[in-house]
Amino acid sequence: MNPIDIKTLTTADLAALAADFEAAADRAEEAAKDGEAAATDPDESPAARALARRCAAIARRHAADYRAEAAVLRDGHIPDSWI
Repeated sequence: MNPIDIKTLTTADLAALAADFEAAADRAEEAAKDGEAAATDPDESPAARALARRCAAIARRHAADYRAEAAVLRDGHIPDSWI
C-alpha cells in the first residue's frame, strides 16, 4: 500500500475514503454483534463472556470512530487525527 499524500486528495478521493471508512464501521458493528452473542452464550465460560462483552464495546467504539471520520471526509475535510 502506498502512503497517502493528504495535500493531493481530490473530492473523489475523499468520497472513496469515506466509503471505505463506512464499510469498516459496518464490519466493526458486525464484530460487536458477534461479541454480544458470545457474551450471552451460556456455553462459554464466565471469563470468555466477560472478554466478549469488552470486545463488543471496543468494536462499537471503533465503529463510531470510523463513522465520525467518514463524516469529516464526506464534508470534504481531512480528519484532525490525520494531521
